[in-house]
Amino acid sequence: MNLRDAIEESLRKRPFFEEALQEDLINISSLARRIQPEVSASMGKEVKESALVMAIRRREPRLHLKMQQKLQQFIAMLGDIIIRSNLAAYTYIKSAQLPAKQAQFLEVIESDPKAFHSFTGGTEETTIVFSEKYESLLKEIMSGETLLNAEYNLSAITLKLPSSSSEVIGLYYFFFKHIASAGVPIKEIISTTNEATFVVHSDDVNLAFTTINTIKRPV
Repeated sequence: MNLRDAIEESLRKRPFFEEALQEDLINISSLARRIQPEVSASMGKEVKESALVMAIRRREPRLHLKMQQKLQQFIAMLGDIIIRSNLAAYTYIKSAQLPAKQAQFLEVIESDPKAFHSFTGGTEETTIVFSEKYESLLKEIMSGETLLNAEYNLSAITLKLPSSSSEVIGLYYFFFKHIASAGVPIKEIISTTNEATFVVHSDDVNLAFTTINTIKRPV
């Protein structure tokens, strides 16, 4: 592995450093000292700090940073932000009976226009995010299923996305970065073609909303 590749590998593990470098917000000498042991280990030999500093200064910006201006312009085009509160999330182990029970649950609540529901299926488990007032109903319908985890006091922040969102590189990373920087843990992520929903604890929803609303503004 050459010096350039060793530096790139180290910085890939630290995406915030990448952006700080691009904005001249980080001391290159301090960064070089920070990654020196890791780069030296990757190359199998001692790398001097001066060589690291020079190599970092000569780096080309990564692709997602080159596209940052386009991404921010797209963010400014986002539609309404919708907040839904009083939600819960149950995660069940997948079973042969689970899809039919999900359909039964949906059949009961679909007549309520204010009800929130989402089914996210993984390879071995399914998470259901729903309005807390339907908790008893869900428990009754899911009787016999294995509940892995239950989260309460959740809220959902839904963003309306332009139709071209699937073509934009780094869109979700942009949101994750800012929400993480605000210190807000994301409990669940729900994505459709034209919507992105971030489920957070209700205690964090105001901060998450403010953060997302702020980054919508053009820079």
